[in-house]
Amino acid sequence: MAARSNDPLKPRKQPVQARSEATVSAIFEATVQVLLAVGYRRMTTTRIAERAGVSIGTLYQYFPNRRALVAAVIARHLEQTAALVERDCRALAGGSLDEMTVGLVEAIIEAKCRRIEVSRAMQEPLADIDGVTLVKAAANRAAGFVAEILTSCRDAAFDDVQRLAFLIVTSCRSLLQAAIVERANASDFAALRTHMRAMVGGYLKAMQRAPAGNCAL
Repeated sequence: MAARSNDPLKPRKQPVQARSEATVSAIFEATVQVLLAVGYRRMTTTRIAERAGVSIGTLYQYFPNRRALVAAVIARHLEQTAALVERDCRALAGGSLDEMTVGLVEAIIEAKCRRIEVSRAMQEPLADIDGVTLVKAAANRAAGFVAEILTSCRDAAFDDVQRLAFLIVTSCRSLLQAAIVERANASDFAALRTHMRAMVGGYLKAMQRAPAGNCAL
């Protein structure tokens, strides 16, 4: 028998069959719905189980407490966001620097704002479940895709491309998160898109590697 983790934020077990996967998915979605409806402070595992249509005992088979459940839900949300960035980045491979600037900004905006209310609601419990670690892991994953794309740029090259990609992802996500929390309107997001393109484009152009043989005399 596998040893049970002592980490209070770790699930008790992982689903291994289609039926158990469906149960956990229902619990995850119910968690999001309850979080949206009543907020983190009033959210209880009893409410979540009722919304998911499962017994409280079934919920506790997978998650030892509310914090562990919320941590798993946020981790999944961040993974889905990173996967969307990856999907949209793949289409930019081999493009020009200007194309990549526009495409990268759009990919990050689209991924972050796909379920904007969920992104907003998940901000509250982050401090309670070591959210910094989860967010950094997701940012590192997304930065990996962005670095691959920047490496394929047909009219520019960069040194330390992984660092560039991480700074782009974290800067854009921070700006978007602030706008989401502040409940920015459509006009605000349009202006933010313009500023993000200028920020990313200017940064990448400033950090380009000088062409070989272009040394000053």
